[in-house]
Amino acid sequence: MRLFQYRGIYHIAYPGNKRVSLHTRIKKEADKLFAEIVKEHKKGNVPISLEHIKRIKLSEVQEEYEKSRFGISSKTIKKDNLSFKLLISAVQDIQLRTLADDTLDDFKRKCLARGAKPQTINGYLRHIKATLNFCKDRKWIDEVPKIKMIRENKIHLSQRIIAPKDMPRIMEAAALIHPEFERFCQCLLWTGARRNEILTLHWQHVDFENKTIMLVGTKTKEDRCVPMLPEVEAVLSPHRKNIGRVFPAWFPDTTSKWFHAAALSCGVKARLHDLRHSAITYMLQSGININVVMKIVGHKNVSTTMIYTHIADDFMAREMAKMKIE
Repeated sequence: MRLFQYRGIYHIAYPGNKRVSLHTRIKKEADKLFAEIVKEHKKGNVPISLEHIKRIKLSEVQEEYEKSRFGISSKTIKKDNLSFKLLISAVQDIQLRTLADDTLDDFKRKCLARGAKPQTINGYLRHIKATLNFCKDRKWIDEVPKIKMIRENKIHLSQRIIAPKDMPRIMEAAALIHPEFERFCQCLLWTGARRNEILTLHWQHVDFENKTIMLVGTKTKEDRCVPMLPEVEAVLSPHRKNIGRVFPAWFPDTTSKWFHAAALSCGVKARLHDLRHSAITYMLQSGININVVMKIVGHKNVSTTMIYTHIADDFMAREMAKMKIE
């Protein structure tokens, strides 16, 4: 394959004497397109012309981006497609090169008008930005339009700590949803583990003899061993097996919805991940060394764990404010 010029127009010669015009006289433009076509040709893709790149629409971008997502979870791909479909619905199936900053601002306004939360819209924008970066890498656009995230009214982490007095009631409500779900929540609370770390736990990683649990496939990609406290042993031991999953193959979001419903039934607004926030805070309040807590919960840096020392202070101050003398 080679690039050549014929009558001032740049062409590509393919094996077998096949020639394709790039429809440009500009060498810089031809070189960029040639490099992209060579890369696509090596992948076995059909080469696209300069004119096609100029006319490519958002729907075509979505299709090409999905093809490139090898080894990506189906959940992420689903979010990619949803984000771009919403963009197309808001601004129409326009040509990629006409997408501009104000177009994306219009998309944000329409999402807000539909009642979408800033956090949700920012999620869409992150997926759209990743797709546009893909387009830039393919040389379909020179620059990615500037994407400004919407300011979120985040709840302070100290407000994510579940009060000890509320925990038994929430666990009782969780048991009413599903008996095994209550055991699942207890494991999260007494290990400080993340949702997926316990959801994917297998019996062969539960060591009753040494009172430890090995968490594999963690967020940090590093396996870690956590102590199995009596509270965890009490809920796991009656169901003990040699192999297989400890808990059913629930969809992760299902467990989050169950917990939210259980907490609301007790008059508490809380998320499943708040069990982890609470566990870390309780560990520090109990006097466990911060470096030990860091290793137990799988924080990469002690600075992340240190945030919870301030949370513990805020939580105690908030609880202390409830004191009355009557």
